[in-house]
Amino acid sequence: MARHPGAQAWVPEGAGITRLREAARSCEGCDLYREATQTVFGDGPEDARLFLVGEQPGDVEDREGEPFVGPAGRLLDQAH
Repeated sequence: MARHPGAQAWVPEGAGITRLREAARSCEGCDLYREATQTVFGDGPEDARLFLVGEQPGDVEDREGEPFVGPAGRLLDQAH
């Protein structure tokens, strides 16, 4: 099992959401980048009162590049 440096090496100091999104595209801090086709980054207003953190994106999220568009997203839609 390969040892990775973690994401810290790819995180620009003092970065806002736009720079973090850009940095995530090239991150190789763990093995997730090996099989993924693209980065699935958060979506929504920066001043949201609530946010959800999910686990690694599933295949649907990976293909579409959007969070919570697969089975977990459908479950959230039903809860709405």
